[in-house]
Amino acid sequence: MLLDVGILALLLGTHVTIFNPIVSLAAGIGSVIAVLFVIYSAIRFRRLKPGGLNLAMSAFLVLFVLYLFVGLIDLAAAGFTGDSWLLIQSALILLLGRSCLQRRKALNDPRFRSWWVSSTGEDVLGIELQDGEVLAMCPSCSSMLAVVPEKLELGDPCPICGLSLTGGQR
Repeated sequence: MLLDVGILALLLGTHVTIFNPIVSLAAGIGSVIAVLFVIYSAIRFRRLKPGGLNLAMSAFLVLFVLYLFVGLIDLAAAGFTGDSWLLIQSALILLLGRSCLQRRKALNDPRFRSWWVSSTGEDVLGIELQDGEVLAMCPSCSSMLAVVPEKLELGDPCPICGLSLTGGQR
């Protein structure tokens, strides 16, 4: 995330000055606020602070929007000028934006969210555990389930997909 902030700071520094002064000022202020938000989110996420996971997901969305904005400006400029290097640059910037969406999707994966819950204690899955329950993942459909390990029997079915949670026959 911080590497993305560095790249975007360089790109935004050159792109916000291409408009008239009022639009450039507004874009510059918006860019600074967005960059500070992403830095704040990255720090909270890195330190495993409560709310850090949701902030990181929001930060990747902000990064995507900024990359999309800069990439589309470069794409339009490449179309007007016929500059092939600018076209390549815009394609690479748009790919960086796409990578932000992929990283956001990885943060939303149930396995990662499960690890986050176990590391921070923050309930991001919306599952309230009772005494003796632990979070487990179905080996077939990757659904997160609250189970009591002592009560699981060979062949117990997953309530979502119906396949065995323990590897035995039903």
